[in-house]
Amino acid sequence: MPRKRQTTKSKIVKAAWNLFYKKGYHATTIDDIITASRTSKGSFYHYFKGKDALLGSLAYLFDDKYEELVTSMDPTLSAADKLLYLNYELFLMIETSVDMELLTLLYSSQLTTRDQRALLDDQRFYFTCIREIIETAQNRGEFTSDRSVSELVHLYTMYERSLIYDWLLCQGSYSLSKYSAEHSARDTGTVPRKKLAQTKKECLQNIIKN
Repeated sequence: MPRKRQTTKSKIVKAAWNLFYKKGYHATTIDDIITASRTSKGSFYHYFKGKDALLGSLAYLFDDKYEELVTSMDPTLSAADKLLYLNYELFLMIETSVDMELLTLLYSSQLTTRDQRALLDDQRFYFTCIREIIETAQNRGEFTSDRSVSELVHLYTMYERSLIYDWLLCQGSYSLSKYSAEHSARDTGTVPRKKLAQTKKECLQNIIKN
């Protein structure tokens, strides 16, 4: 899966969220974003009505992370291991590089917006990547063919969104990446540490095989 060339829009989005994380959303100005992204005011307003419109763009920043991860991912991994790797690395980025208040605003805005919901935009690289992994796995017999690719993509992405939502509800009281890597939907924390990663893998396989 070739990595796409960085577009003007993605430059604006990446620069904006780096500034939001370092300076805070309210302290960051549009001029700050334009300067950091090395773009123009005309380009900014071509893609965004204002700073508030950038809240929904966080999902596309996740896409940039996915593209980076795909290029460095071991192609010999099984489909389940690829999904686990992508999940862990994305959640680690969220914990270390995304302001929790802004992520909460993103999720809140997705519930009330009348525009396209970025978290559900199936044209994003994130969905394309997950779909390709699952479709290839089905063709190889790794995943069940009793469910369609679309159903499995929906289940997996819903699983990720629900974990992030719970983490936000709990105000980051636990490590999102570690919890995701160490727990399955049925795990209550009693599984020995050396078996936790395998337990989560089994949980993922249950999702895609049942």
